[in-house]
This record gives sequence, structure tokens and C-alpha cells, in this order.
Amino acid sequence: MLAGVSLQPPYPACGSPAAAAAVRRAAIGSQRAGRSFASFGEVVQGRRRDGEDFLITMPVDLWSHCRVHWSACDGPSRVDAELVKARRIAEVLLRLLGLETGVRLRIRLTRQIPIGKGLSSSTADMLAVLRGCQALFGVALSERCISRLFSRIEPHDALHYPTSVAYNHRRGHLLAHFGYTPDYRILAVDAGGRVCTQTYNAGLTFRPELLCAYDALYQEAAAAFAARDDAAIARCATRSTALHVQRTGNTFLGRLLAWADAMDVLGLLGTHSGTCGGLLLPGDADDATLERLAAAVAHLGTTFHARTLRLPA
Repeated sequence: MLAGVSLQPPYPACGSPAAAAAVRRAAIGSQRAGRSFASFGEVVQGRRRDGEDFLITMPVDLWSHCRVHWSACDGPSRVDAELVKARRIAEVLLRLLGLETGVRLRIRLTRQIPIGKGLSSSTADMLAVLRGCQALFGVALSERCISRLFSRIEPHDALHYPTSVAYNHRRGHLLAHFGYTPDYRILAVDAGGRVCTQTYNAGLTFRPELLCAYDALYQEAAAAFAARDDAAIARCATRSTALHVQRTGNTFLGRLLAWADAMDVLGLLGTHSGTCGGLLLPGDADDATLERLAAAVAHLGTTFHARTLRLPA
């Protein structure tokens, strides 16, 4: 059992013999699937004057898919998975459920999400595994519980919420649930290489003079989401990218900002802990427009397309 983490009712108490027996009966000899969408960077990421680190997610229609197969084993439970974080989240859940012996999980992941680009690939992998395990064992976890589980592993995106949210990714708690995701097509430009999220967050600092700017931008973004104003949200994203360039000296995003200012786009979305920038266009922009823009910025990096997530009502 893990301190401070619990299942939602009506499940038996975590780690109890009754809970362990219930999930074993649900899972024997079966396999289940889970999946998670990605976030294309962040609308805004920074630190407020009160010291609260935050990011605002941008859910996109790129996915990590997982299949989890359960079988019995002798001795301590074990998880077979190629990716370390996928294995760790499954191990954490087994401890939470009191299944520390007799269970073998085999995990297979496939994804459309580029790795190390700032598109939340590791969080999406962990959530896909968690969703698959939830389906396998017949348990429900609250969003708060998922946040606590993920926080034990790394700073993470709030992909367990279905729309854009403001979230403290370092401490793992929700700041604001907007109940809305803007409608954009995104022309992504990738500078190449990879960024390790954990390394980036370990060295995250903000000069005092920038805190007021991030504080004001947080409030402006919250108001734009409340009004469901996609143009205003895009302007917030552009300003956050500019602040990131000012703070870090990221020359790639600096060049992309200059191009975005000269082109007919809504704004520029930064992957603050990644290698990409996303030119934002209205959701009804046609393919020809994206192709024209892609040709114009091809000298800056590799391009690909994404679309913000439109979940069925």
C-alpha cells in the first residue's frame, strides 16, 4: 500500500486481502488495452509570483497505445516492459493494489508520439499503461490519485484530464480545469535532437523580474479559456514562447517566432521542455495552407502536422 494514495469507492481498502483477492479474480488469464493522447507542449508554462509552477496543456490527437497481459507467477510480482517509466508505473499500481506477489504483467506499447520532443510522450506512455491496468484489474483511480502516482516517477503533463487544464507538473496537482480545448491545426517544426524532461525540470529557474510577467500571462490565459477565445489563447501561447526564449536563449524558437510574426498564423506554441514549435492555425484551415507554410519553414527543421483533440460529447 502507498501512503496518501487510495482507490475510489466502492473498492476495498488498498493493500487489504479483500482488495488483492478482488483484483486477482478480475484479471486472471486476461489482457486489456489502454491509451492516452498527447499534449503539444504547453499553452503557457512558467512560475507565478506565489511560487506556483504551472503549465497549461494542449491536448492533441496523437496517441500512445498499450496492451497489458496478466499471468500468474511464483514469488514476487514482476513487470516486463521495454520502457523504464512504463514498468515503474505498473509496479507502483501493483503495490497500491496489494499485489506484490504472484503476478506477472507483460506490457507492449505502440505510439504515434515522437519521443523527447516535448509532446508528453513519457506521460502518455505511463497513462496508457495505467488505463490498461485499470481495465485489467477492474479498478478506478481518481485524477488526484493518478497525479500522486505519476509524481512519484517524474514531473508530468496532466493528460488524465480530458481537456486543457492548468497544472503544477512538478508537484502534481490541478490548478484550474477549463473544460475546453481550443480548435487548432498545428504545423510542427522540429529542430532535431531530444530533451530529457527530468533533466530540464531539475535545472528549472526563473529570474524574479519574469515572475510578474508569468503571473499576468497565467491570468490572461485563464480568461481566454473562460471566454473560449481561440485567438486570445494563441496570443498567450506566443507570449509564453517569447518569455521562454528570453529566459533560456533558445535560438531555434527565436527564429520561429520571427517567422510566425511575418506569416498569417494565429500564434506559436512552444514545447518548453522539447525541440519543437507549433504554428497555430484555425481548425478549419485546409491542407493546402499547411503545405504552403511547411514549405516556407522547411529550412528551420523537420515539419509534421497535428490537430488539437476533439473528443466526442
